[in-house]
Amino acid sequence: MKLYLDDWRTAPRGEDYASADNYADFLALLDRYRDCLELVDLDYDLGFDSLFTGFDALKYMKKHDMKPEHINVHSTHISGREKMLKYALANFPDSEVSGWPGDY
Repeated sequence: MKLYLDDWRTAPRGEDYASADNYADFLALLDRYRDCLELVDLDYDLGFDSLFTGFDALKYMKKHDMKPEHINVHSTHISGREKMLKYALANFPDSEVSGWPGDY
């Protein structure tokens, strides 16, 4: 299953994603599809009033031993994106990790 987290962008067209626009709904998706995570596609910022970020979603996946095949970070928040990519590379060694402007 492909999961997408972003507070204002929609999942890419032509792809079959389950998507959420907030942290709590995304955790419900992670728990539901934990054994078949093909792609987890994350934004960093989740709205001005959110206490959580896409980085928190990565930490949740690590804490609950989830092993997505591929993690993509599509955030325009430069330092948040870099923080998420470094964390994903260090903590999900069996996952493909990508995030523009370049793949890792």
